[in-house]
Amino acid sequence: MKVFSLQKISMLWIIVLLAMIANPAYADSTEFNRLYGDLLARYLRPAVRIHGISTTVFDYAQMKQDAENADSLFNRTLRAIEQVDPTQLQRTNVAKAFWINAYNFAAMRLVIDHYPVDSIRSLSISLIKYPWSKKAIRIGNNRYSLTQIEKDILLREFNDPRIVFAVSCAAVSCPDRTAKPYMAEHLDNQLEENIRSLFKNPDKGLRLDRAGRTLTLSWIINKDGRLFQDKESGVLGFVLPYLDPDTRGWLNENAVTIDYFRHDWTLNDLAQVD
Repeated sequence: MKVFSLQKISMLWIIVLLAMIANPAYADSTEFNRLYGDLLARYLRPAVRIHGISTTVFDYAQMKQDAENADSLFNRTLRAIEQVDPTQLQRTNVAKAFWINAYNFAAMRLVIDHYPVDSIRSLSISLIKYPWSKKAIRIGNNRYSLTQIEKDILLREFNDPRIVFAVSCAAVSCPDRTAKPYMAEHLDNQLEENIRSLFKNPDKGLRLDRAGRTLTLSWIINKDGRLFQDKESGVLGFVLPYLDPDTRGWLNENAVTIDYFRHDWTLNDLAQVD
């Protein structure tokens, strides 16, 4: 039986640590999550009204100005995500939270790279007004588009419809950004609260007209309808658990026509405030 001296063990740890520093593939998502949280704290603003819709916004103008500095918080966040090796993230909440944050930061990066723009669908970002197919961010050794992150990774690997309410296309009608990054240890609570918060917003989340027996829901539910079409209870089966008892009780007892809000693609930008 071999016995390693403390000196040899210490040397082994030094070698491992040096390898981790020298090789970006060893980096995890911790530093990116921390810096992304700092970014949210610095540039996210409380809800305002744009085109009559209550929505949280970012101070993109200030972010763009700051990003001109190579050592800005934005650029340090960008470098941190590039150092993450996604192959080291197992199919756990750590990976799910990372990829949600990665999507949201990648959308911001598309905006900042082309700012000033009034929408993520701006011709400045995509000549066909479809930015989701652009390679928006490098993570580890690969570049990813928003579609790859959402459809090919998040939805395919985790099969969780709540994800579509957490990834934000940087538009007024998207669910509000959370003030903190998504974190593995709080992820389920964050995803649940995110949906509850959206359904409390009568401008873009949920509006119930009891007299007209019409329930108007977020466009996202219609766009990703296949995720919510439970064989027995359909869209309502997904929506009801997130509502207050009075609204849930009324919907359980009354038939309604389901309609969907028109999606406003205006950038969730402080500069767009009414």
